[in-house]
Amino acid sequence: MASPSSSQAYAPLWLKVLVIVMGLLIVAGFIVIGVEIARRMSSASSRAAPTPSAGFAERIALPSGAQVVSVAAAGDRVAVHVKAADGRSTVYIVDPRNGALLGTVDFPPGAAR
Repeated sequence: MASPSSSQAYAPLWLKVLVIVMGLLIVAGFIVIGVEIARRMSSASSRAAPTPSAGFAERIALPSGAQVVSVAAAGDRVAVHVKAADGRSTVYIVDPRNGALLGTVDFPPGAAR
């Protein structure tokens, strides 16, 4: 049996298979990243806020004497903290895309937990 010359080295079969599998994993990873970036970009554009020309005007009735204390973003909603004249606090949950009132959370004064 002839031995390979020192200038010509052979890689074992397992090493060739390992290199091919790792190369395929790298290509698959780039494909997954590209698809995820495209998916997020397309979903962000579909959830975009309305343009000023297609704006909305929504009125949410507050109790007499109530004051807006704060407004905060809560995920894809807006939370409006309102304090009534009688001391009761209420949080109004609003959809910022169309101004719809989604619900309220009341916090009566002195309520036990």
